[in-house]
Amino acid sequence: MEILTAEQMYQADKETVARIMPEIQLMENAGFAAACQIARNYHKCPVLILCGTGNNGGDGFVAARILAQWGWPVEVAMTETEEKMSPFARFNAKRFHGTKRRLSFKRLAKPAKNGGLVVDAIFGIGLSRPVQSDIADFFNALNESRLPCVAMDIPSGVHADTGEIMGAAPMCEMTVTFCRPKIGHYLYPGKEYAGRLVVCPIGIPDDIVRKTGASFYENTPELFSIPEATPYDHKYSRGAVLIRCGKMIGAARLAAQACRRAGAGLTSISCPSAIYPILATDTAGTVLQTADTTEEFSAQINTDKISAAVIGMGADENEETKSLLRLIAASGKPFVADAGALPFIKSLKNRSRAVITPHTGEFARLFPELKEKNKLQKALTAAKALKCTVVLKGADTVIADPNGKAAVNATTGFDLATAGSGDVLDGIIGAMLAKGLPPFEAACAGVWLHSRAAEKAGKNLIAEDIISCLK
Repeated sequence: MEILTAEQMYQADKETVARIMPEIQLMENAGFAAACQIARNYHKCPVLILCGTGNNGGDGFVAARILAQWGWPVEVAMTETEEKMSPFARFNAKRFHGTKRRLSFKRLAKPAKNGGLVVDAIFGIGLSRPVQSDIADFFNALNESRLPCVAMDIPSGVHADTGEIMGAAPMCEMTVTFCRPKIGHYLYPGKEYAGRLVVCPIGIPDDIVRKTGASFYENTPELFSIPEATPYDHKYSRGAVLIRCGKMIGAARLAAQACRRAGAGLTSISCPSAIYPILATDTAGTVLQTADTTEEFSAQINTDKISAAVIGMGADENEETKSLLRLIAASGKPFVADAGALPFIKSLKNRSRAVITPHTGEFARLFPELKEKNKLQKALTAAKALKCTVVLKGADTVIADPNGKAAVNATTGFDLATAGSGDVLDGIIGAMLAKGLPPFEAACAGVWLHSRAAEKAGKNLIAEDIISCLK
């Protein structure tokens, strides 16, 4: 599913109005969709609908009229008088014959007393400046009241393109958005304020959405294709991965186990000879190789049997790591670089087949000049600068490629914030690269499989649980 900027959404609206239906019908469809979702997800109760002066407010008035027709007790609180509304918002305000009042703190008392619901239709996706103080105060009071709140399109105060909170915003249980999700629904902190996201069609065709030039997607299996096993497979045709072991040997162990469980036909660990006896105690099924010199490692990476490499987990940021990383890049094989290898990624001449997987701290050290940008901009700018695929990890992991395409992981697994989780991800992506997936697809597949496994593992997982749930 494409994820749109506010401008792309306006572009799709405009094209639909020009080709298919009048704007007033789009507004009717949006309001009806929101009313349906409210009726489906909540018991009939008093509803306070907050309506602004623009088209989001018009959507709110449509929802108010429909819910009232269905027997819901509805009251509308307006940020301004009807005379100051946009033409279509004013038209729908006049069609609603229930109670209409100006927005005030006192209006919160009625739904709170009767176990009611608040619906936010004030700003929508068009907000680009901080919320004015009186409305910000109202949002803060609403959040303190703990009344359930539903947003129409996006919580007012959340920037649609960045997820930034523009002064204040209501904390919503659910957001009903239209046609396609927006960037602010997926990036924190906006994602937290949006709550559960429901995307409703309102009559905008897919071809019009595609014409907007959307290049940001929800990370789903539609973005990648993992080869199925066939009767003619052997371990090398399924992909062979070479993992370089750093000082913290547990990282390489986890990466190797994840790589094997993700379907690589053969997984090798290359390590200094001093570490070999330790690894040999519990890595049955993983091929162990020693390499104490760059010449020995070069022979390992440049064999035709190896399809992809993984380096950096648990490794020191030193000349040895730098030299081995350069050998991997020079081999022309796809690779994953993380942790100790990241500081040297800019020095490589050939990064086109690389996937780097920094967390936010590592990314900040690699690109300190991007600290003011939002997460999507950071990942896209870095991918373009490095000419490689970037996986910027976190609760809203963003995957970006050098050509401006990006995906965000919709599944939020806070329990993934545990030691070794990133090493597991590196191993999974390494397996996807070895299977022949292009770097962006391999990264998307790896992040998706990693998240799905964490969902299966449940609360208080450890890195090993993720691996066992990759089945």
